[in-house]
Amino acid sequence: MATILVVEDVPSVMLSLRIVLEGCGHTVVGAANAEEGLGRLRQGGIDLVVTDIWMPGQPGTAVISEGRRLAPGTRFLAITGGAPNGSFTAEDLRREGTDFGADQVLYKPFQRAELIQAVSHLLPA
Repeated sequence: MATILVVEDVPSVMLSLRIVLEGCGHTVVGAANAEEGLGRLRQGGIDLVVTDIWMPGQPGTAVISEGRRLAPGTRFLAITGGAPNGSFTAEDLRREGTDFGADQVLYKPFQRAELIQAVSHLLPA
């Protein structure tokens, strides 16, 4: 199975993602913010990054753009519920086709099966 880095600032969301991904047999490494996530990527060994987009400090887009430079073979799954200030929603993003530079995007709230399907699609068989 794969080693997945989850970059998420909300502890309950992090726990939910960890439970689902570990339940599928993956190893999950957690990071509470972009800086911590990038530090973990520098250490290597990450197959997939699941990153929230809107977090305090640097956004998940920094994890994706810098992460592509640090770990070119790593895949990136963005998760988002819209803008933190409410200026646009997940539906607005979906309509605009915003991908944040990620290989795939899941819009919150998403179902467990959607996460599993996205991860399976992004990881080599």
